[in-house]
Amino acid sequence: MIRRLLVANRGEIARRVFRTCRELGVETVAVYSDADASAPHVAEADHAVRLGDPRAYLDPERIVEAARRSGADAVHPGYGFLSENAPFAQAVLEAGLTWVGPAPEAIAAMGSKIEAKAMMIEAGVPVLAGVTVTPDDLPVLDLPLLVKASAGGGGRGMRVVRDAAELPAAVESAQREALAAFGDGTVFAEPLLEGARHIEVQILADSHGTVWALGERECSIQRRHQKVIEEAPSPAVSPELRRELCDTAIRVAKAIGYVGAGTVEFLLGENGFFFLEMNTRLQVEHPVTECVYGVDLVRLQLEIAEGAQLAGLPPSPVGHAIEVRLYAEDPARGWLPQSGVLHRFDVPEVDAEFRLGGRLRLDSGVVAGDEVGVHYDPMLAKIISYGETRAEAARRLASALARTKIHGLTTNRDLLVSVLRHPDFLSGALDTGFLDRNAVTAPLADAEAVRISGLAAALAQASANRVAARVLGGLPSGWRNVASRPQSAAFLTEGSETVEIAYRFTRGGLAAEGFDGVTLVSAAPGRVVLESGGLRHAFDVAAYPGLVHVDSPLGPVRLAPVERLPEPVEQVVPGSLLAPMPGTVLRIEVEQGDTVTAGQPVIVLEAMKMEHRIVSSASGRLSVLNVAPGRQVEAGAVLAVIEEAAEQAPADLTPTDPVLPDPTPTDSVLPDPVFPEPVPAEQAPPGPVPADSAAAEAVEPVEPVEPVEAVEAVEPVQPVESPVAEPAGEQ
Repeated sequence: MIRRLLVANRGEIARRVFRTCRELGVETVAVYSDADASAPHVAEADHAVRLGDPRAYLDPERIVEAARRSGADAVHPGYGFLSENAPFAQAVLEAGLTWVGPAPEAIAAMGSKIEAKAMMIEAGVPVLAGVTVTPDDLPVLDLPLLVKASAGGGGRGMRVVRDAAELPAAVESAQREALAAFGDGTVFAEPLLEGARHIEVQILADSHGTVWALGERECSIQRRHQKVIEEAPSPAVSPELRRELCDTAIRVAKAIGYVGAGTVEFLLGENGFFFLEMNTRLQVEHPVTECVYGVDLVRLQLEIAEGAQLAGLPPSPVGHAIEVRLYAEDPARGWLPQSGVLHRFDVPEVDAEFRLGGRLRLDSGVVAGDEVGVHYDPMLAKIISYGETRAEAARRLASALARTKIHGLTTNRDLLVSVLRHPDFLSGALDTGFLDRNAVTAPLADAEAVRISGLAAALAQASANRVAARVLGGLPSGWRNVASRPQSAAFLTEGSETVEIAYRFTRGGLAAEGFDGVTLVSAAPGRVVLESGGLRHAFDVAAYPGLVHVDSPLGPVRLAPVERLPEPVEQVVPGSLLAPMPGTVLRIEVEQGDTVTAGQPVIVLEAMKMEHRIVSSASGRLSVLNVAPGRQVEAGAVLAVIEEAAEQAPADLTPTDPVLPDPTPTDSVLPDPVFPEPVPAEQAPPGPVPADSAAAEAVEPVEPVEPVEAVEAVEPVQPVESPVAEPAGEQ
């Protein structure tokens, strides 16, 4: 019997295993790096052991030593990190501990995708032919193809190649990424099966010879070859095909004497299915199988490790489950990972966390107030919906996601909702190219929703100001005893557009410029209710330093207040290439002084276990290079400067043509001056040209003309002298 279990992992999978351990009465041990010292999984464990360096989760010796120090008698690897590392499993066993997973020999057999394919060919399982590649050994291969890491998974060390000229760089990049993520830089190439579905079968095997196949999962919605949405069962798999897939998965497991939980993955195309790989661990998406089959896979893992025997037949599936992975990333910017403080994280209608039995389940690695760093995968949580039908599960999940309050970080939430509501998804027309083919990165809130959310933010801030006022706090916001300028506020959207708000309160209520027909029902610091066109909407407003989040049925909106008196900020040189996130410089693709073209890679950063290319924004010369390989950089750091190539002057521009600079307004806290409308030259009133104007000699005197008849009820405008720009210099 397992008495005290150490989970050699972090985040939501550690919390997931701890949940089952508490139900079974098993004590828990967490391990943590310095970056995770305040993480939820550390707080929830009965015991915790510090590992130190952020990469220590990949150090088998430290993990085994942590187990010894904590008195643990068993180790669960979770997924990722060392979960498919055969030497680590062997070290755990040699230390006299129980290993919750398959035998080291089975891990080794499936750990190399190259060797696994060879074994499957011998077992009569259909596979896609692959060949090992190195930068120095590149055979001629049919295109397109996929370069893949032989060890590990999760989309790391994978590159699509459509042009033979791109193959060497793709192999080198995949090798580096695989080595950094899995400690093994071996890669291979296989045909790219386009238009295929990613289907996997959950298996569970005991040491007494019983093997369960718990149906299939559909994992075709992917970005960067990483799964984003998974579901069970697949809408494309018929009962006959399900039996064939499950029989094949059982044959794979028996071929290597597998014991424990694992997943056999396939690509399903027009010409049948092909073995892809076997993951010798629990999968991220295991909750959808738990929901449909009514089993606790972690509990079964622990019981199998203790020697228990499975029932002769697995339970039957009921209903449908869909899981989404909520990532701190920006889909509109090439899935750029995000870091920072998660101010708020509230998913409505959740009735289960890390357990069975709910209609809406949350498995989260973070809680409100956590800081998301750059050392690990940017996945925040998994949200799982269960229903009697696929349509019911999709609708419930989309609704919950749309109403989720996520403050402080940009995430892929809006994309997930758009996919769940997309006609092709709802009809089951899926394949691994779904996200490449469909435009689903637009925000849920349209331009008008952003504008009215800005109004709500301004009204909430005004209400907060009155609540905090020390004197005459009961007066209405912006109250004056005579008519005055409207109250104003301005915000920047995530698209860097400015939303300007101007409003006043009259006897008739709210009067906001550009918001005809919008009336104010109520306003409080955290909630504003507006009515427009007969529809009433509530806007929940939360303000943080430099950030405002507005949540409403019109869609979530993130705004940055524009300060009226901004502090001076450091300006960057035009053409600067900035670090999009903290990371480590891997390579410099060009040398200082080289000529580059727009879109050409200049620097490669590593962050969150992925490579990120920094490309030139314009054609020109690399005039400044501030970094070198191996250097750590912070977000916003100037990595290099591209001096744009000078444009050719127009042919009709002669050296004698005077070039006048555009007048540049200076910063001022006063309102901009209001100038009279320009009057055509033939109607210009007579007046002297300023004597000190350098343009005076070039101005012909204008004959007096009849005055223009003024429009009634318009006050005459006093003439305002406008400065005349000085010429650039003597010609």
